[in-house]
Amino acid sequence: MASKTIEQTSSAEVGFEAPKLPDKYADESYKLFSRVKVEPPTAEEAERIRKKSVRWILSFLCVGYHLMYVDKQTLGSSSILGILDDAHLNSSQYNWLSSIFYFGYLLAEWPQNWALQRFPVAKWLAGNLVVWGCILLLHIPCNSFASLFVVRFFLGLAEACIVPAFLLTLSMFFTYDEQAVLMPIMWAAGNSSPITSGLLSYGVLWIDTGSFSSWKWFMVITGSLTVIYGVFVWLFFPDNPMSAHFLTLEERAQAILRIASNHSGIEQKRFKRYQLIEALKDPKTWLFFLHAWSQEMANGLTNQYSLIIKSFGFTTLQTTLLGCITGLTSLVSLAAAALILSKTRNSRAWLSAAAYIPPIISCILLITLPWGNRWGLLSAIWIRSTGGIPYSVVMIWAANCSAGHTKKTAVIALYHVGYGLGNILSPQLFQEQYKPRYIVTWWVILWIACVLPTFIVLYLRWYLVKENKRRDVLAKRGAIREVGVIEHVDESGERREEVVDARQLDLTDRENLAL
Repeated sequence: MASKTIEQTSSAEVGFEAPKLPDKYADESYKLFSRVKVEPPTAEEAERIRKKSVRWILSFLCVGYHLMYVDKQTLGSSSILGILDDAHLNSSQYNWLSSIFYFGYLLAEWPQNWALQRFPVAKWLAGNLVVWGCILLLHIPCNSFASLFVVRFFLGLAEACIVPAFLLTLSMFFTYDEQAVLMPIMWAAGNSSPITSGLLSYGVLWIDTGSFSSWKWFMVITGSLTVIYGVFVWLFFPDNPMSAHFLTLEERAQAILRIASNHSGIEQKRFKRYQLIEALKDPKTWLFFLHAWSQEMANGLTNQYSLIIKSFGFTTLQTTLLGCITGLTSLVSLAAAALILSKTRNSRAWLSAAAYIPPIISCILLITLPWGNRWGLLSAIWIRSTGGIPYSVVMIWAANCSAGHTKKTAVIALYHVGYGLGNILSPQLFQEQYKPRYIVTWWVILWIACVLPTFIVLYLRWYLVKENKRRDVLAKRGAIREVGVIEHVDESGERREEVVDARQLDLTDRENLAL
């Protein structure tokens, strides 16, 4: 294991060709193991470390996801709280306020992911959270389309690092199997945000402060909470296991050994160009990208739900409370997904494909039900919530299928580029001429955002199963090695080689076939 590296062993003595690289390009875990030597954790020690990680990391991530989605819904919630009148917005301008957010998101995706590799993850995340909260507060003085357009764009710039930072942190502390379960739990926390948004919207409607409209109070509350959360992230959230204050030095090393089944490292702060090129040439990178884009073609609904529910004939007060049901159905469906994933193996593709069935039925109902059947139409909106399952499952799947810190970061970035592109286009499906039934819109969502991603996840499963079978054959032949060589050069120029576990080399999934 990584704890048993032998400094005097050279690559020649290994007896076969092993990956070799200078020590400065090694994974961050190598630096820790250079300072402390520990045995792999026992079952009891591993469980203690896991519980500590869940207590600290998962709690922070669940709060962060929930707050992030409440913040995302500020525009949708404000649409029935007076922002349309105060800023003199028409339907087209409102849709563009949704799209411009994701233009900023898309533009910042690569720089933000580069920064996450270059700087401490938690500190960079905290800074962006504080900026994000401040930008939410800057919505308050806006009284025109132009001013809102600017702040929404900058809001997208700040948000672009949030989910990638959460994903990178998750991959540093938990095994792939644990991540598959934890991601739907976090997404359940996030997608349950309509409950909070609905109750907040209902509450601020009762605040009467003259010209300071209800939607402005909504921004005050959400913006302030985001800034406070950002400060807590800066103070208490670790950048990686090596800086986890809730673990001892020995436990930090054991935390890395505990996730040895991932066959990948923890972090590497140097950009590796070849890994970026490999990510761009890897077919599965683009399959994950295509899934993110197609599924998010339905996400324009986020800022339309309140308006659509109100169009069924409900009052503003009724709409704020009925919108909570969407959060409740999301919470239940994603919690069920997490339970299924914890009890089964290799079920991510099947679960994701099954989760698209209710959204398909929803689209059909919204196209065919009579307009007067408002409870039927409302139920069709509610059952769409299972669509959050594939997003959370496939996103962590994409991260787990990629190794090498630069490559993993690039794959996550491209996944979110697809996410951003889908979210730029999807609000434009809700054009004025399609009101109130949006028949054309539901047809597009049915085929592009429901049927297409179903086939993509099933094809991904076939593609990856085929690759795993190829690696199994190589493993049986003894062609897969799990060690590599770190090359040291001292001040006199003398070279020394050290054989280490391949996980400490920051290798990609194509270099380390044990993945």
